[in-house]
Order: sequence, then structure tokens, then C-alpha cells
Amino acid sequence: MSDAPSLPAARFRGLARWERRGLVALLILVILFGLVVEKRSAFMQRRMTDLGVYLRVAWAVRAGEDIYDTIDTNGWHYQYPPLFAILMVPLADPPPGVRAAGVVPYPVAVGLWYAFSILCLAAGIHTLARALEEQATPALGGTPPPGCRRWWLLRVVPVLACIMPIGHTLMRGQVNLLLLALLCATAAALVRGRSGRAGLWLSGAICLKVIPAFLLLVPLWRRDFRCLGACALGLVIGLLVIPAAVFGLPRTLDYYREYDEKLLRPAQGRGTDQSRAEELIMMTRNDSQSVLAAIHNSLHPDRLHRPDHPTAAVRWTARIVVGLLTACTLLAAGWRRKSGGTALVLFLGALVLDMLLYSPVCHLHYFSLLVPLVMGLLDCRWKGQANPRLGKGLLLLFSINVIANMLPNLPGMELVRDLGLAMYASLALWLLGCIWLWRERRALAPAQRTLPEISGAAA
Repeated sequence: MSDAPSLPAARFRGLARWERRGLVALLILVILFGLVVEKRSAFMQRRMTDLGVYLRVAWAVRAGEDIYDTIDTNGWHYQYPPLFAILMVPLADPPPGVRAAGVVPYPVAVGLWYAFSILCLAAGIHTLARALEEQATPALGGTPPPGCRRWWLLRVVPVLACIMPIGHTLMRGQVNLLLLALLCATAAALVRGRSGRAGLWLSGAICLKVIPAFLLLVPLWRRDFRCLGACALGLVIGLLVIPAAVFGLPRTLDYYREYDEKLLRPAQGRGTDQSRAEELIMMTRNDSQSVLAAIHNSLHPDRLHRPDHPTAAVRWTARIVVGLLTACTLLAAGWRRKSGGTALVLFLGALVLDMLLYSPVCHLHYFSLLVPLVMGLLDCRWKGQANPRLGKGLLLLFSINVIANMLPNLPGMELVRDLGLAMYASLALWLLGCIWLWRERRALAPAQRTLPEISGAAA
């Protein structure tokens, strides 16, 4: 039997030596970075992580305490719907001085969460990459075999393009990589035409953080009622059934009233509860890259004299700007039920950025969610190419994105952070995504118009 590769597999080139060494270096970096995260999170006088909030509120679930009044050792509150707190109970961290059986040591919990976050990143990207490769198989003359150069590029380049916010997410022990995995699974299911499964994945993202409800625009715009129905079912289970089984229905409803009064209304400039203001909402207390923050900070560049809250005019201006960005995304996608796989990923990825910019608070680490948009751009650029090149244009945009997300984290760069440098870099990716999405739609339209004629001829 011949050991020669099959013809389709032979079309795909393997990695060069320097590329294999680069992968090894990336793996070593992940391990070393994990050690740094472990030290900062568990072995310093102050826990330099947000993970403590999740683990402490998980203890509140276990102990029957109010999850929205519980604070961690840094004095921070829990800011998400109840489901995530329930899911974190196995890693619950009791308050100082409280002894309990069956508790995972805090340093071990930190390591497990880091490993889980890396797994979410890898699984999410691989799931979406595989879906894109499946739909590109006819043009490529075969599915890219695991380990070929094209296979690796589609999985590694998005990580490198978003390396700063991904690293920031890991350093802070945030939930963004879990959210990213859910969004990648949503996009992959849409590419494969599995609308029901896409709706369930999307409901998981909404149950984790409320803001992904913005992405319901995708099935609404495409009139995908199966996706909407599955999402509604998932929301009932994740937001109501599971919390009610743990807390009881009356307390679950009380939690949602509390969540609305303490977070949702104040974040929109409504309501009177300011218990989260200094921690999250005040413009002088966060690194938000939203349109709202960028406009407010640009009007008041001096932090010492900057108002804590934007005016109503600024809020409405930000809403109009994001509304226009969203309208451009929808127009680029076109008013049709069916679209190609790459177009769907570009559509979802562009709306993810619109979602982030609409959020009153958009931390720098939120831009790790741009990975699907980057993957859509790569797949669109490499269409039909078995051995693709990154291209100077995309390389420049990705490099700008890395630099724009790095500078705001450096000492003395507070001004570029306040003015939204990372936001403007992400908008460049969004603009290219919308342009290519529009081109994808234009290219697909003639084929869709001729489809009935082909069917008739075949009949």
C-alpha cells in the first residue's frame, strides 16, 4: 500500500520549521502566563483578579446568602444573572475565617479556571474554524487536513490578532472566553444550517451576560423563527427554571428585581440606586471603550475635572451613533433569509462589535470577542486558497489592533485609553467586515436568482 498522501490532502502545505517553533513558543507562553496569573490571583497580599467575585458569590449560593449583596475581598459585587453563580458552586470560596468541607483550595480554583478558559478559547475557535472549512470544501477541492498550514492559520491568527484583550481576560479571570466559546458555537451552528442549536447556544450567552440579547438581531433579521424559538426555550430554562430550582421562584424573581434596580437601570442613566456607581458605572472609575465613554471623555479629557456621569444629550448621541453602525451592518447583510457561511460569520462578528460599543461599559478585555469577526475576514480573504497568505492589508489591520489594545494598558497612556483608541481600531475591522459582507451578499444574489431556473431545467 502506498504511503503517498491523497490528492486533496497533498494540495495543502504543511507548516515551515519556524512556524512549528512558533507554535511551541506560543504553548510555552500560555504555560508561563498561567504561572503569572496564578501568582497575581492567589499569592499576593491583594487578589489581583475578578475571579474572586465569582467564587465568593458561588459561596453565597451555597450558604443561602443574597448573591447581589455579597462582596469579595476587594469589595466588588457580582454583576451577572444568577445562572453563572449557580454553575460556579463547585469552586465556591468561603469568606475569611469560615471553614467548610468539600471546598476547593483557592489557588487550585484559580488554576482550574485558567485551564478552563484556555479550553474555551481553543474549543470555540476550532468549532467555528471547522464549520468554515466544511462549507469551503467544494472550493478547496477537499477539507484541510488537521495540522496543515491553512488549518493552523485559521486557528492561530485570530488569537494573535486579539492577543492583548485575550491576555487581559485571562489575567483578570474574566468570563469572556466562555462567552466567546458560546458565540463561536452559535456562529458555527448557523453556518451549518442548524438554527435550533444556534438558538440554544445564543441563549447560553444571554444567560451568562445580558448584553448578548443584542445579537437576537441576527435571527430576527433573517426571519429564522426556529432559532428564535430555541433561544426562547433556552432562556426560560437558564434564566427561570434552573434558578427557581435552586432558590425557589419567589427569591428568583426578587433577584431579577434587584439586578434591574442595582445594575440595569443605573447603567442606562435611570433609577436611583448608586451602589455600583464607583465600582462600574462612573466614567472616571473604568476603562470603558464604548461610544458613550469615548464621547464623554473626549468632551472632558481632563480626568481631574471630568464629570462622573454623561449628560442626557451625550447618551442620546451615543445611541444614535451605535444605531447607525447597527443599521449599516444590517444593510450590508441584506434582507434575506439565506446567506453563505462566511457572510453569516461576518454578520454576527460585526454585530458583536456593535453590541460592545452599545454597552455602557465596554472594558478593554471585551474586545476578545472580536475573534469571530477576525475569522470571518480570514475565511473571506482566503476563499478557494489551499495555501493562503495573510496579505499586507489584513496584517496591517491586525497589527494596528494589537498595538491599539496594548497602548492603553501602559503607564502614562491614560489619555489614549480614555479617548477610545482600542474602539477606533476595532471599528476599522468592523468597516472591512461590512464591506466584505456586502460583497458576499452581492456575489450570492445572482446564484440565488438562478436557482429556480436550474431546478426547473433539472425537472
